[in-house]
Amino acid sequence: MKFICTQENLARGLQIVNRAASKNLALPILNNVLIQAEPKGIILQTTNLELGITAHIRGKVEQPGRYTVQSRLLTDFVNLLEHERVTCELSASGLTVVSGHTRTTMKGISADEFPVLPNVADGVMTAAASRLIQRGLEGVLFAAANDESRPEISGVYLALEGLSLVLAATDSYRLAERRAEITQPVSAKREIIIPARAAQELLRLLSPDEAEITMTIGDNQALVRLGETEIVTRLIEGRYPDYQQIIPQQWQTKMTIGREALVTNIRAASLFCKPGINDLTIRVDSGRQQLVLQAANAQLGEHEARLETKVEGQDNTIVFNYRYLLEGLQSIADEEVILELTDSQAPGVIRGPSRRDELYLLMPIRQ
Repeated sequence: MKFICTQENLARGLQIVNRAASKNLALPILNNVLIQAEPKGIILQTTNLELGITAHIRGKVEQPGRYTVQSRLLTDFVNLLEHERVTCELSASGLTVVSGHTRTTMKGISADEFPVLPNVADGVMTAAASRLIQRGLEGVLFAAANDESRPEISGVYLALEGLSLVLAATDSYRLAERRAEITQPVSAKREIIIPARAAQELLRLLSPDEAEITMTIGDNQALVRLGETEIVTRLIEGRYPDYQQIIPQQWQTKMTIGREALVTNIRAASLFCKPGINDLTIRVDSGRQQLVLQAANAQLGEHEARLETKVEGQDNTIVFNYRYLLEGLQSIADEEVILELTDSQAPGVIRGPSRRDELYLLMPIRQ
């Protein structure tokens, strides 16, 4: 194997795939990046058996071949090279990397031991604007559960039907949902759950420069293509909770308020919330058209803030976890937010006035 490419191209490709390589003592090959020099170009690939990332980079292949070396070592080393041509050649001693005044040989493992990534060519195909998927993942991923005891809510839910795409995530305390349109309709409705780790890597690799991404959904795997990059991930088995049942269809109190002012005042009140409980009381005074934030701590003191707001409906009082409330507010893109309440026992809903495709639902802390 021998190929020549620019340091910039090689560094960019390694940066794309490096995160999927895992520290695995039982299977050392999973620490490595597979380098494939083919007549059509250079392919870099890593996997942790649940997630695989492939990057295609441009270069001149003088001799085809395959080999693996430690992904982190090669990535860190190439990042330190000057912006010159890099020549990589396989010898009996390992992979030799020549650039400028340096010549380095790295020991690796035969490519024959590298796992073969699943082929998802026969699945349902669709396509969507990159910016819409990026915005959708940013708006829901943070709400996915970290607890693996309920795997069905430890990922991001995707529902595709016709030209409609729904993304959702929940940890049973809050729920984030985003809706978007896809550019290539699906022939039949599909519902899948993508692991949070795979969703994080996809979000990391999404770029506004890419106009469109394509997705192929198989029975147990999904393949996403972003330009010269491919991500293949396993899908979480199980049925996602029917969360539509818990979204209130009517409200008793509705407020419209500036998002930044509300975020700032919640942060101030949070300094007086009880540690571990994070309880913030929200009281709505419809007569005075005010939203009142209250927090009290036996050791530190108490705090109250009154914010002018537009109130529709009746007075109301509810207690939220301030951390979850802040994350929901920060996920809304509008300068103003709408907060809809039913009563102290029912979930509250946060929306953006100009975007009906964004929804954040938050369960109250029951007193």
